[in-house]
Amino acid sequence: MKDYQISPNLSKLDNFAREVRHYLHTIPEASGKEYKTSAYCKKLMQSFGYKITEYSGYTGFHADLTIGENIKRVAFRADMDGLEMPDLTELEYSSIHDNMAHNCGHDSHMAIVITAARFLAENQNLLNCNIRFIFQMAEEDMRVPGADKMVEMGCVDGVDEIYALHNDASMEVGSIKINSGIMSSWGAAWTLDIEGISAHGSTPQKGLDAIREAVRIIEDLDYIVAKKTSPFSPAVFGCGMIHGGTVPNAVASHVQARGTIRSMDEETDNILKNHLTSIMSESNSRGFQTKMTATGYPAVINHKDAYARVIKSASQFLLRIDSECKPMTGSEDFSYMINAVPNQKGAMLFLGSGCSEKGINNYLHSNPYYLDDDCILIGAQIFVNIATQD
Repeated sequence: MKDYQISPNLSKLDNFAREVRHYLHTIPEASGKEYKTSAYCKKLMQSFGYKITEYSGYTGFHADLTIGENIKRVAFRADMDGLEMPDLTELEYSSIHDNMAHNCGHDSHMAIVITAARFLAENQNLLNCNIRFIFQMAEEDMRVPGADKMVEMGCVDGVDEIYALHNDASMEVGSIKINSGIMSSWGAAWTLDIEGISAHGSTPQKGLDAIREAVRIIEDLDYIVAKKTSPFSPAVFGCGMIHGGTVPNAVASHVQARGTIRSMDEETDNILKNHLTSIMSESNSRGFQTKMTATGYPAVINHKDAYARVIKSASQFLLRIDSECKPMTGSEDFSYMINAVPNQKGAMLFLGSGCSEKGINNYLHSNPYYLDDDCILIGAQIFVNIATQD
């Protein structure tokens, strides 16, 4: 028996919500290239009566429902992009796009906001604020303009509060977690390019070995985390890709490596990034031409009042609420939107989308990635309750 209760009128949209999620699951698209996804979401939002604002040259857009003047506007964000990996779910609605999958569940995020948007458009008498739904491009790839670009183009202009959620299939449907404070790490994706000098493998002294230098730099980055940051301030350095060399009997002249850095406070984030510069300088002094670029997101920090609003909204129908959860070590560019609204009044929560009885208990980005569609109405109910609170 379910330990939560969706309102009867919202429950009527259950089939609609599932259909939306299933269709979106079939058409995952890469960051910044969410053309079909954006067009589909836009068409639905227009059919509900929302005013659409597009951004020339970009797939992101926002949709407004305005019920009055001189009242606050509350915004909700959904991210649209998929991941560049095959869809191994073998479902009737698996991805039809090669090597693209919604393995982070962004299809559920869009289904949640679209369902909430339809309900609110059909029940405007419940509203005491204006509403904006933001459909964000490129949350997954730090190298592609996403939330930061949308903020620059005005997606939160005139917004007084903003909210978002992220599904988590390692949590049971009917549960959420949130805290008042840091919800995600400071994070950056880095790319390292090293140019050395090629030489025959029998005369290595005539070259500059880019592979050997890459190994040294990666070890130095591990050393920074181990010895230059406080043990009381978690930090993570990771190298997930490295490519270099062309033949086994030659000194490699070029290497590219890519990875991420993450931390749980701004001081540690600055330590990590500052040491990147010193490491590159040392490499260049050794004769290599070394370049490292890093692009990343600030931490999501929940505002105490927005956090309280989420708790109040969820408590109306949910029993399982972890209100003091630990931050996730992943990063989220929703932070740009929170930071851009007045007094940074915004919050993000994690929504259970797993179900042990159905065998759904996987982590984000796992493959295959399953989630329980029952989470859609729960997320929509939370957003509806936030929008209709006194």
